[in-house]
Amino acid sequence: MYFAVESRDPETWLDGLLQCIESTAGVHWSALVDGAFDHGAKPFAAPVPRHTLYGETGALRDLLSASPYLLPLDGLAGDERRALASALGKHCQGRPMLSFVASWQSPSFLAQMWEPCLQPVVEGDDTRFLLRFADTRVLSTLPVALGPAAWAQLTAPVAQWHLVNREGMLDTLPLTEPRTEPEAHRAEPLTISQAELDRMVDAAMPDALMDSLYRQSPDILPATKKAQAHRRVAQAYALAKVRRVEAMHEILLLALHALSTGESDQ
Repeated sequence: MYFAVESRDPETWLDGLLQCIESTAGVHWSALVDGAFDHGAKPFAAPVPRHTLYGETGALRDLLSASPYLLPLDGLAGDERRALASALGKHCQGRPMLSFVASWQSPSFLAQMWEPCLQPVVEGDDTRFLLRFADTRVLSTLPVALGPAAWAQLTAPVAQWHLVNREGMLDTLPLTEPRTEPEAHRAEPLTISQAELDRMVDAAMPDALMDSLYRQSPDILPATKKAQAHRRVAQAYALAKVRRVEAMHEILLLALHALSTGESDQ
């Protein structure tokens, strides 16, 4: 599988993260790791307890081995926290699976509070789908793809949220200000509109196109400057939408042209 993210040494963002953690009081810091990327391989050997988002008895129990999980960063000496964050960053390097959250709640309770957001319901439809927000390719698009209400529900228990972006650098997600601990938390499932779902699908298409091209011929896609390649494919897909190109093979040709020439043929 091809991941359109840069493989950058976590030392480039580690100091900034640790300074943020040390300067923020009254919250619990955790790493959010998408365990699906380690499924069938060796997982990260964490020296702290992991709190999975998929429970052993819930609807997602069959996916427990691929569950996202929270690793607490509290209660560690400065050098221990640095060693843990560095090792985790290297383990996840080049894969879209790592973000960091500050919450008023403990990691175990935060995992419970996120349960209603794991399988959103689409308005007017009983169908539920898996929202893999621990995948940073998905997470980075949600502030725009989701409407204010849905984004507010997902981020309600979070004071800060930082992700390792496609460039391999640390990004801060935009949250509603001011950030205060809510008096109550919603227990009903996250509900989104068809328009929100459509925006999420559109945002995921460039990665899907690149993976399809990779499966056809791995040499087509670059081994470096992957984030730049993703931008070009995203531009090609946007052009396909404008031109109302719907045939997948034609969209793939536009993406291939963008990759080979550096242009989206506008």
